[in-house]
Amino acid sequence: MTKIINQQGVGLVEVLVALLLLAVAVLGFSALNMVSIKATDDSVLIANANTVMRGLSEDLRLNSNNILAYQKDIQSVLSKVSASKNYCAVVEDYKTSTVTKNCDSESCTEEQLGQYNSWSTMKQACENGVLLNMITCPGTADKQLRQCIITSWNGTEPVFGVSSASSKACADELGIYHAGSDCLIMESY
Repeated sequence: MTKIINQQGVGLVEVLVALLLLAVAVLGFSALNMVSIKATDDSVLIANANTVMRGLSEDLRLNSNNILAYQKDIQSVLSKVSASKNYCAVVEDYKTSTVTKNCDSESCTEEQLGQYNSWSTMKQACENGVLLNMITCPGTADKQLRQCIITSWNGTEPVFGVSSASSKACADELGIYHAGSDCLIMESY
């Protein structure tokens, strides 16, 4: 009886091939898991941004005589954000320098209510990791004036303009989203 000896070591090669296939599968699963986590994070930011925008829109309807004051206050805070001063710090400075009353518990004038609501909305945006801006919507100046409430995150600026390597605008001058921008726009009137 003759024994066949050519089969030695084949088990080791099979184990190595199986480990290679397992490694490829695990890497693929890990990449899929990372995409899933990013999608979940984005959906949370989108939900939070929607909440901030809806709240501001309701405040604008309740205090419609001060819409332009809201816009001015929100834009002035955003314009003070810099590399050395983040959005939350500027929002806190706005509260200290501008908000004189707590309109949730005290009587306020329309102007004081506008300042308090502006601060409250900007604070909520800060707590939710989004930037807030409010501009007059493109193409509405000669019609019923509409406000575009813009929230952004992940380095996208809440502005309409040209995107470049140094600044990533949410949308172009007509309000059309730039590809890859992380932002939401809501019209309010």
